[in-house]
Amino acid sequence: MNKLQDLTIGDAIFYPREQALGIIYETYSRGNNQRPGVQVLLSNGKDLSGFSAEEADQFLQPLGHTGLSYQFQNVTQLARDFEGGVFGQAFHHAQVLRLAQSLNLPLSPTE
Repeated sequence: MNKLQDLTIGDAIFYPREQALGIIYETYSRGNNQRPGVQVLLSNGKDLSGFSAEEADQFLQPLGHTGLSYQFQNVTQLARDFEGGVFGQAFHHAQVLRLAQSLNLPLSPTE
C-alpha cells in the first residue's frame, strides 16, 4: 500500500492501470478533517477526473513535484492548455522523476 500523502497541484504521478504518467491539475476539499481529492491529467491528454484521497493512495503512485503552477478553470480550457503545451515541461519533469524512481536514484527537491 502506498504511503498516505496529500498530493498538490503540479505533482507528478504514475497511473499503473494505464502505465501512464499524470499531473495533478486540481485539488478539491472534501469536508472537515478529510484529505483533499485530486484531479489528474495523463500525458496523452486524457482527463482522469477526480480521485478521493483514499483512491489516490490506492491507485496513484506519487513521483514528486514538477514545478507546475496551474489554475484550473474548466475542462475546455484544460484541453486548450494541454494542446498549447502548458503541461509540456511538467510531463518532461515527470518522465525524469519516473526514470529516477525506476533506477532507484535519489533526487533533491530542487531538481
